[in-house]
Amino acid sequence: MEKLSFTLYEIFGYFLPGVVSVLALAMLFWAIFLPAAAIPVHSIELSKLWYFGLVVVSYYAGHVLQGFSRSLFQNPDDAVLARAKNDLSIIKRAQEQLAAHLGMTERETPSSSATARLCDEVAVQHGQLGDRDVFVYREGFYRGSFAAFLLLLVALIVRTVVSGAALRLPAEIYVITRGQLFFIMVVVSASILFLLQRYKHFAALRVMHGILAFVSLACFKDLAAKKEVAKKAAE
Repeated sequence: MEKLSFTLYEIFGYFLPGVVSVLALAMLFWAIFLPAAAIPVHSIELSKLWYFGLVVVSYYAGHVLQGFSRSLFQNPDDAVLARAKNDLSIIKRAQEQLAAHLGMTERETPSSSATARLCDEVAVQHGQLGDRDVFVYREGFYRGSFAAFLLLLVALIVRTVVSGAALRLPAEIYVITRGQLFFIMVVVSASILFLLQRYKHFAALRVMHGILAFVSLACFKDLAAKKEVAKKAAE
């Protein structure tokens, strides 16, 4: 049996957003079914089995969350290429090269999403990865985190509407006021906007990385050969 391993995408794309979503679901359960129960934060001690179970549940929740988050956004490839006004000539060049390789007529060009996918796949097949993996897992991380914090915001709204939030401390029961919950809601809302912008940023980097890698392979493939010839001539 091959050794099991977790990639960065497993951790950043699934596990971490899953942790936030599990916290949000726990808060929803608390607000709906145990609204007046004070959480005994001073005496919570979990066994290793509980921690393992929480890791597994968070990982699976992250997978569900990624499926949900994909439904919140349209394919970023089309949106990125539509907004890339400064790189229109490069995108057009990539589409022309793809059309030529695919045997299309002069009037035919691949769609924006097809261009992005084809360019990315060609770059992968030729080993031109660069920072592609970084862009992929960060795009997934921010997209999943956006959905997770959105769920957390919903849980906070419900907990604010349903009174009775409190924490059981060693010497007292600390009542969480609506003002304190509202402050947390403001922080979470600001975080959602930040995560949305970061998601769009890394989606654009991923798409344009594939386009630029393909154009480089298609238009500058003879540079390495010329460099080798010049090097041998110099020797």
